Amino acid sequence: MEQQVSFSRQHIAMALKYGGISFIAGSVSHGVFSGQRSLVTAGLGVVAFILGMWLESKDKEEKGAVLVKALAISTLLAISLGLFTGSLQHFPDSPNRSLWAVPLGFAVSILALVWMSKQTWTQSIKRYALASLATVLVGTVLAYQYYKVNPAAVHEHGETQASASHEHTAGHDHQAETAIGLPGDTTEVARTVVVDMADTMRFSPENLNVKQGETVRLVVRNTGNIRHELTLGTIADLKEHAALMLKHPNMQHKDPNMVQVDPGEVKEVVWKFSKAGKVDFACLQPGHFEAGMKGLVQVAQ
Repeated sequence: MEQQVSFSRQHIAMALKYGGISFIAGSVSHGVFSGQRSLVTAGLGVVAFILGMWLESKDKEEKGAVLVKALAISTLLAISLGLFTGSLQHFPDSPNRSLWAVPLGFAVSILALVWMSKQTWTQSIKRYALASLATVLVGTVLAYQYYKVNPAAVHEHGETQASASHEHTAGHDHQAETAIGLPGDTTEVARTVVVDMADTMRFSPENLNVKQGETVRLVVRNTGNIRHELTLGTIADLKEHAALMLKHPNMQHKDPNMVQVDPGEVKEVVWKFSKAGKVDFACLQPGHFEAGMKGLVQVAQ
C-alpha cells in the first residue's frame, strides 16, 4: 500500500513539474509579453511547478530555509527553460524577442542547475557552460539574420477575447468580392511586399502600386515597441472602425484583410486586388490612425 501511495505522489509531482514547464513555455510561445491569457498561463505554470517541487521536497524531508531555497531555484529553472524553449519555437515570427530570450533562458538554466544541484564551478562545468552558451549565441544570431531577411508568417494561436469583441469585416463577406477586393489564394501570389510599422506612426512604404487582379502577399513587420496593425479597407470603413477602437481600446479583431502585430513579430495578409482604383490601409490601434498611420494601394487597370 505504501509503495502505491508513494508512486501516486511521484506521478502527481512529475505531472505538476513538467506540466508547469509546459505551461510556461506555451505562454512564451503565445505572447507572454503582450497577452493577458498568456500571463495567466505563465502564472499557473509557475504555481504548478512549485507544487510539484514541494511534493518532492516533502518526500526528501526538506524543511525551512532549505525548502524555500529549493523551491526558489527550481522556479527559476522552470521559467528559464520555458523562456528558452518557447522563444526557440517561435523564432520565425518573433526574431527580435527570440534574439535575447533564447540565450538568456539557456544561460539562466545553467546557473539554476548548478545552484540547485550544489555543484561547484569545476573546469569541466565551466568549459561546458562557455561552449554550449557560445553555440546557442551563434545559432541565435544566425537565425535572427536569416529571419530578418526572410520573414515568416506568424503561427496563429487565436486572440484573447477582451471586454469588447468585434468582427472587423470592413463591410465584406470573407469569401465574396468587395470594394477593396477579396482574400487571396496563396497559390496565386504574384509577389511579396514587406511593410514595416514603426512607433513613429508610419508605414514603410506608405504607397504601393499593384495591377488589377494581382494577388499580393503583404509581409507586415512591427519594428516598434508597441502593438500595431495593418487593415485594408475603404477610407470610410477605416475611419468608422478607428473611432470604434477609441471607444473600446481592448477590442480584438481578426479578418483576412487585417493583422495585429506585436513588437518584433511578423505576420502576413494575402489579398487579391480585383478592382481598379485605390485601396486604403491603416493602423486602427487606438489613436494610431488619428496620428497619421495610414497608406494607400493604387490598383492600376
